Amino acid sequence: MARRRLGRRADRRRVDLVKAGLIPPGDPTGRSSQIAGLVVRRGKSLEVEPLFQPGPPLPIVRGPHKPQPGELVLFTFSYGFRADIIRSLGHSGELEDVMEALLADSGIRRGFSPVVLAEAEAAAARREEDEAGLVWGQGGRVDLRDLFTFTIDPVMAQDFDDALSFERTSEGSTKVYVHIADVSFYVREGTALDREAMRRGNSVYVAKGVEPMLPPILSSEVCSLKPGEDRKTVTVEMDVDDHGIVRSTRFYRSLIRSDRRLDYEQVERMFRGEEAVDSQLTGPLAWGRTLAGVLREQRYQRGTLRIESTEPEFEWDESGRVCAADPGEELESHWLIEVFMILANEQVAAFLERERIPTVYRVHDLPDPFRVEHLLDVLASLGLPTPDFDPLTATSDEVRRVTRQTAEWIDRHTPADRGKAALMQQVLRAQARAVYQTANIGHFGLASSTYCHFTSPIRRYPDLLVHRGLLGALGLERPPTTAFLADWAEHCSLTEREADRIELKADDIVLAHLLKRRLDEGTSAGAVFEGQVMSLTRRGLFVLFDRVFQGYLSVRELPEDDYRLNELETALVGRRTGRAYRLADLVPVRVLAVDPVRGRVDLTLADEETERASGTRHAGDVAHRGTAAGNRASRGRFPTTGRRGRSGAPRRPPSGRRGRR
Repeated sequence: MARRRLGRRADRRRVDLVKAGLIPPGDPTGRSSQIAGLVVRRGKSLEVEPLFQPGPPLPIVRGPHKPQPGELVLFTFSYGFRADIIRSLGHSGELEDVMEALLADSGIRRGFSPVVLAEAEAAAARREEDEAGLVWGQGGRVDLRDLFTFTIDPVMAQDFDDALSFERTSEGSTKVYVHIADVSFYVREGTALDREAMRRGNSVYVAKGVEPMLPPILSSEVCSLKPGEDRKTVTVEMDVDDHGIVRSTRFYRSLIRSDRRLDYEQVERMFRGEEAVDSQLTGPLAWGRTLAGVLREQRYQRGTLRIESTEPEFEWDESGRVCAADPGEELESHWLIEVFMILANEQVAAFLERERIPTVYRVHDLPDPFRVEHLLDVLASLGLPTPDFDPLTATSDEVRRVTRQTAEWIDRHTPADRGKAALMQQVLRAQARAVYQTANIGHFGLASSTYCHFTSPIRRYPDLLVHRGLLGALGLERPPTTAFLADWAEHCSLTEREADRIELKADDIVLAHLLKRRLDEGTSAGAVFEGQVMSLTRRGLFVLFDRVFQGYLSVRELPEDDYRLNELETALVGRRTGRAYRLADLVPVRVLAVDPVRGRVDLTLADEETERASGTRHAGDVAHRGTAAGNRASRGRFPTTGRRGRSGAPRRPPSGRRGRR
């Protein structure tokens, strides 16, 4: 009987773990899982709490490792659903150790196998003459080492994928040279090095570090376009007139030597006249800047979406601790690079499509018309004007027009008592996700009919696939395998999505460490912040405050009432008082608690006296507007005048992680 009772308890524990997602499908014991956890003391015993996944704390199996409270560990399940510690990951008080735990929990393999490292060493030593006996290797390289070339990257970047050169022609046009690291020369198809890069799919960037797609000897050394070093590249040479029209395009392998390594902030200071520009750089930078402005305006006219989206930029002190964070400011220097990388990507994609070469396209589908309608319903429920739209009869042009108008109106005309970031997030949620696939359907967000990723082969495997297809079509490489392109494209879309999840979580953890430091030092203790409601659930609100931090405000911290979430999930409404907390409302909040290990922040409302003193409008001071059906009256009143909005096309953030267009 006792044994049966123990079995029932074990079964209940297994059910809890399955519901929490800690046991993989098809594994009744869960012993294939490796989960990051935090050792905590409960009474006289030690238990492990899963760090980044939901689930109950587990008793620890006795073993050779003697864990201590506060220690981070990697564990798997043992008999009776106890935690069997595999190894220690460090201490919860160290940010680097928490990042290590996050990567381990996500299944990101740290480092490379000896076989892969050996192949990388051999590849790094490979010379052009070693390939001379092969027919497809006799195309040679164009020597561009005398052409003035420069790179613009984040301050902390080490993997320089791309470089630029500009020349003015006698016809008055501009020759644009986009040089991209020739990774395919070093990473041969079918090798262990190639298979590992494909398995990873992309590099993963976290605070103060990166888990690269390729071993560092390639990603940070021989493939990286460092200044003063001869580097093998693939060049896209474009002759562009002053109206932004590409008159001709050439693709070829080249040899370059970067003359300047610039960073975004440095170039921005040059544009503003705050830093001197040397004589060699003056002309190319001016030509590139002028042409980038023309191309950018041309892209706007074509219908590119302008959705403002920022990522935090971190500052670190001498001891390696995070000391500041600010929302990334969109700079003109970002656009200088962005515009020419997009142009090169389009030219490569158009060539491959024209020549009927199987390849991997970067596609972004039109938003579902019913998701656009839901977006307009959300905005209407908040009392904001929206354009007329019928999802049953809407054409693709109408979907584009309404989506673009909505984003631009939010950017230009968001009321002072509403949070712009929350409204822009709703626009983003209405969009389809950009993915990789072998069938070209265009890129909606960029208003591009043909698009691919070509400019970052050091950190993205699809770019490497595109390089191989291009070089094969030019007769400079053996034609690559294409039978599994669709499978590889789908795999890379999944690895990109997982990398996004990890990187966002890493940002949350760094921000929580910074907030905890401020609280400990007394700089933010008791401070009242103006926050904006980003999203709502039945149990509370997620609030963005102090520009970069995000916390959770539980309904238990709201004035006492029975709060219900409305149909559109845009408002929590008190049944007794009618008091409402709505999406994009501005609310005064204080920090209640910080969990820096998990990247969580709990908030509480500031008291009424503080609210009145600060002059902040409380969310409850606005009457609640009903469901979608009752809020269509505001449709059609959509302003079209106002200042020009800034574009929010994703960019390469200064932390080293680059945007995914």
